[in-house]
Amino acid sequence: MFCQILKAKIQEITVTESNINYPGSISMSEELLNASGIKQFELVHVNNKTNGTRIITYAVKNNQKGHVTINGAASKYFQKGDTIHVLAFALINELEIETFKPTIVITDKENNVVVSKPYAFE
Repeated sequence: MFCQILKAKIQEITVTESNINYPGSISMSEELLNASGIKQFELVHVNNKTNGTRIITYAVKNNQKGHVTINGAASKYFQKGDTIHVLAFALINELEIETFKPTIVITDKENNVVVSKPYAFE
């Protein structure tokens, strides 16, 4: 049996642009994608800490360090300056659940990676 569990979480990044004139997605720097292990076009959940809105979309890479854009219809619910969390999930064999550790990415105020580490409650 397979179980869907958290694969990666980019915690508390700041939206730098909200753009309705785009087909949809969240764009993030290559640094954030690499640190989290989130792949281009991968399904992600985006939770808006500022207003409670949650969406499901896909991640795309941009070439601007620290730049995080919410595109398309979701831009009506996410504004420049909002604090968000980006989460990706994976299907894993239930035998791996006890040893699997998701990745958590912590950033600074400019969305630069400070640390990428196994997510564990201590």
